[in-house]
Amino acid sequence: MNHFPLVTIVVISYNQSQYINENLDSIKNQTYPNIQLIVADDASKDNSVEKFNLWLKNNDFQAHTNFHQKNTGLATVLNECIELASGKYIKMIAADDFLHPESIEKCVQKLEILGDEYGMVFTDTYVIDVNSEIISDVADYNTLGNVSPEYFRESLIKGNRIAALSVLLRLDVLKETGKYDSNFLVEDYYRWLLVNEKYYIGYIAEKLAYYRMHDTNISISKREQIEREDILLKLIFDKKGSVKKNINYYLFTQYLNNRKIDKKLLEAFLKYPYKSKRLAILLRLHIPAEFYKKVSKFI
Repeated sequence: MNHFPLVTIVVISYNQSQYINENLDSIKNQTYPNIQLIVADDASKDNSVEKFNLWLKNNDFQAHTNFHQKNTGLATVLNECIELASGKYIKMIAADDFLHPESIEKCVQKLEILGDEYGMVFTDTYVIDVNSEIISDVADYNTLGNVSPEYFRESLIKGNRIAALSVLLRLDVLKETGKYDSNFLVEDYYRWLLVNEKYYIGYIAEKLAYYRMHDTNISISKREQIEREDILLKLIFDKKGSVKKNINYYLFTQYLNNRKIDKKLLEAFLKYPYKSKRLAILLRLHIPAEFYKKVSKFI
């Protein structure tokens, strides 16, 4: 590489103080020489801010800081940090994850070679436990590693294939696709789909990031919200009917089990060109599921 465009790395902590040193050490140890560091904390209840400040002082490392006194949510913190970013490229990473030493260098090299048709690149990822020991992979990122960019574009709508910590984005593309939306729990997947509409997405089949698995479980309500958001995003971005079976099955199951379908999801479904016409009529007319079950036996 003949030049080194500036790369902004945003590290965000929320009660992850015990991992901050490992994360920041991995950034300091990057083989890439031109990095802008931004560290942020969303009003953690632990000593994350103190850990950030102490590491920066001890390592004589310059960084922009964005420390909240009141918790505002991840989307707000991300949007604020993006305003502080000056790099051509940007990476956002949680403080409990960390990077391979060559992560930034190889991602920049890839994007510089691919050119302006590509908005971002992602890599394969190690999975680690709370003690930073490598454990079994949770996903096969290489499955679509060598497919054409057009095929990847079509397949991304079927499900998220991208580990957020491994992503390097062009900053102009990130800003072009809008601010992070606090209404989404799956804000990363939403971002990839927005980028995917206008740009290709590149892939490096090397494990260049370390994703930490915790023992904490996702609550049932949060899991259900993620499922709803996943269907909503499919409704918004599916232009070819690639996932129509999944969408119609999910909503029909919700209907038959008398589960509430929120207004935003229902509106998106009624506009979806590949919707089940029968289900659309049932939902539009608010026909009770029990009535439909009785009548359907004679149809």
